[in-house]
Amino acid sequence: MNNGYIRLGEVLTQMDQIGPDGKPSKFQIRFVTADRSLGTGGDIIEISNGRKCVGLNKVGSPVFDLRSKKPSTESRIKKDPHHWVNSTRNILLENGKIRKVHIRLIIEFNKQKVCY
Repeated sequence: MNNGYIRLGEVLTQMDQIGPDGKPSKFQIRFVTADRSLGTGGDIIEISNGRKCVGLNKVGSPVFDLRSKKPSTESRIKKDPHHWVNSTRNILLENGKIRKVHIRLIIEFNKQKVCY
């Protein structure tokens, strides 16, 4: 593949990588917003230092991975986000907020254009 382009499958693989701190690696992402129910969207959002996050637990702290065999009660999320069904991912922002991104609306990842 060309140096300026990256495939969506590779984007998702890089999102899942774990950094040296034991948390998902940080990345830059750019995507388009869309909301079918409200009929809004079309804004381009750029997140410079985001990392993949599953959601928030009952205490309110971020949950990064649910792949452990038996997650403790502190690490369980409030509600299953069904990312596989909805083609979405949660991105943890630097300010601690979580932004949901539809993977097919990602247009740039780590300064490379995403192709499908």
